[in-house]
Amino acid sequence: MPSTLLRKWVRIWASFDALFFMNRPLLGYLILTVFTVVLVGLTAWNAWHENIILSIAFFPFVALLVYVLRRVYLEARGARNAYPLFSKRSFYDFLSTALGAVFTYIISVHAGAGAVVASGIAGVVAALFARPYAVPIFCGSFLGMSSSEYLQMEHMLVASVIVGIVFVLTKDVFNGYGGKLGTIALSAAVIGGVLLGRDFLEGAAYSNFEALALIVFSILGAVVTFVISVRYHKGPVFASGIVGVASGLALPFLIPDFGVELAVVAFGASFVGMSSKKRLLDERYIAVAGLLFGFIFVFSAPYFDGAGGKLGTIAFASSMMMGGMSVVLKRVKKLSWK
Repeated sequence: MPSTLLRKWVRIWASFDALFFMNRPLLGYLILTVFTVVLVGLTAWNAWHENIILSIAFFPFVALLVYVLRRVYLEARGARNAYPLFSKRSFYDFLSTALGAVFTYIISVHAGAGAVVASGIAGVVAALFARPYAVPIFCGSFLGMSSSEYLQMEHMLVASVIVGIVFVLTKDVFNGYGGKLGTIALSAAVIGGVLLGRDFLEGAAYSNFEALALIVFSILGAVVTFVISVRYHKGPVFASGIVGVASGLALPFLIPDFGVELAVVAFGASFVGMSSKKRLLDERYIAVAGLLFGFIFVFSAPYFDGAGGKLGTIAFASSMMMGGMSVVLKRVKKLSWK
């Protein structure tokens, strides 16, 4: 009976595809770009008021982000809908994303595992036992990291539907940049929160020593994930998931006073390490992107607190900044050879 009902829903889902003729890559581009630009803009604004020197140093990386966004826009504008919005595959992706969010939220909040460990478990389990749908499940898990003070269970159910839809809409754009999945999750968390009248939580403030420690663990989280994913060929979902489980269990135990925060930032930076070699060439680019992650994490602390996917959006921006750097350096080398 359940399988018959599922097949019926798949046919209903697929029947709507002919009704949509919009440029879906461009729509997906707009969704992810808006949330990334807003978060980076707020970060730059806060950094300007907190530390002008660091803010000025951050500006060239913002310019690189804009450069990449323009390149992707030109690609998305002329792209075809290679991934059917209403198809059997898209329906299962939608369902996997939504279930990943609810599964992670239950483990995090109701089982008491915490957001980092819960999402890490979802990633490892999906990579080992549900590989064809590991990416959408892991994407949903980032929404499931939302605080119960921001999204309660009934709110999470609504947001899980939104995250499944956004995942399908953004399938054809920004592939290869770490953090894309988290940005999808943040968009769902924010849209769902706004629709349901939820308020973000109050963000933390960090001392200079704490900020430095966060940046160090950001670099470590990003590089370790990239090595596991690329050098040891374990794949980005498993690599990030195992870093999440390990840091979420070990750091709070080893560093009781600040371990939770370090685990959060290490796991968040692991999304940078999920980037493909085509986007970020090697560990040097990953390390700098991890540093940028730590910087943005510290200066974006007052914003979107409690919403799952914020870490991924920070990683997404950081990955695109260094992706832009790699493109610029390649062009400079070509010109120098000429």
